[in-house]
Amino acid sequence: MKKLYILPLLMLFFASCENYYLEQQLGYQTTITDVRNFNYSLTAGDYSAIASNPTNIATALAMGTEEGDSTVYFLLRDLGTRKYFADTVIVPETFIPAFLAAKYPQLSNGTICEVTYNTLAEKPAYMNSFRTIRDFTSPTQLTSVEQIPDTLEQYVNAYFKKEGNKFIVHFTDQLTYLYQYADGQFSAYVNDQIDIIALTKADYQAIGAANISEPELVLPIYLKQRFPYATADTKLAVVYKGKSGNAITEATFDGNAWSLNSDLASEVMSFEMKDQWKANLSTYLFEPFIAHGQGNFVIQNVSLQEPLTYTWYYSATYGMCSSAYKDGASYQADTWLISPEIKLKKAVKPQLVFDQAFNKATNFTEECHVMVSTDYKDDVTKATWTELKWNVNEDGTLNVPPGTSWVFQTSGNLDLSEWAGESIYLGFNYTTGPNEEGVVVSGTWELQNVLVFEPEE
Repeated sequence: MKKLYILPLLMLFFASCENYYLEQQLGYQTTITDVRNFNYSLTAGDYSAIASNPTNIATALAMGTEEGDSTVYFLLRDLGTRKYFADTVIVPETFIPAFLAAKYPQLSNGTICEVTYNTLAEKPAYMNSFRTIRDFTSPTQLTSVEQIPDTLEQYVNAYFKKEGNKFIVHFTDQLTYLYQYADGQFSAYVNDQIDIIALTKADYQAIGAANISEPELVLPIYLKQRFPYATADTKLAVVYKGKSGNAITEATFDGNAWSLNSDLASEVMSFEMKDQWKANLSTYLFEPFIAHGQGNFVIQNVSLQEPLTYTWYYSATYGMCSSAYKDGASYQADTWLISPEIKLKKAVKPQLVFDQAFNKATNFTEECHVMVSTDYKDDVTKATWTELKWNVNEDGTLNVPPGTSWVFQTSGNLDLSEWAGESIYLGFNYTTGPNEEGVVVSGTWELQNVLVFEPEE
């Protein structure tokens, strides 16, 4: 039986000797490194993993206002249940690093991970005024709408007569009206942005429940029955009784079915491995393209002259490229490479920088444009775009590729301060057309390392 162990032990001995010889005598580094640049979206289970991570629990307990204070710990535990980041204490930059360390223990310094996580979506301004919504049924029979203000004044407790408080007046079992207390009196609530309805007593009877615990399932069916002739893109706000009291939500009809607008939104934060995982709070967007594909950028073609079917494409060697040259000829094109949403809410002086090359034409500024939009919604032709200006060199020339080589050069920092505090989209617009002689000329534009960041002071 002992002989079975001789060969493995000898192999292990020689292997360890070989590693020692390589490392100590020849100076070779045999440690395996694993450096990546990748995206990761948190799953529902990941929020539970973050909340139960031992390092995070210790961090939360240490964040109490005094020894033994477990307030932050309970907030962390709630994260595992609600599945989104929603407060100023349990923030992704503090609690995602330990999760990444546990999930990817093999990754090496220099690794960058763009993590997508859930947070509460920004609600329209009018919805913020619906924090207090109370039901009201008059003790006496109401025979006209004109009676409602005086009846509310008479029967509503003085405690609830607060500026902005809303009231669902159940005029009959089948009819409700929305009123609010404003400027010291009750008046009908009117909103110019959207139509608002409140469910009636008869609605709850038809639903068969005193409240709606799953509005995303119940309300679309209810709205389809109540508004059988709704047209596409119809939007309503619906006030209903939820598990925790009256609530308001927006619903949209797409021509076939109603759906509730999500209360959650996705945000992205960059994390980098530097001996330990840390959040790049000054990085709003980083997309290298090289070895990373197209990333979360999207391509839109506004116009393509035949026989073109595309201009933008991914190259593992050069990044994202665009060319309107095919089969020995140039053609007219108007195409876009559009970034994902870039949130600059906390930005002060955000900057854009990227590497680019341009060859086979000398009209770079006519073909290549970097655009910014705050209202882009899936269609570049329906958005408002502002073109960024190229930097100027010391000799007065524009800092752009000459169009005579494939050498990449930096764009230099392009200032995005105008959009600090907003959410934007970047559009890399490639256009080709005839020159002064009527001849179509098209160069090839190549992009790498698109970075939107906050400079260090």
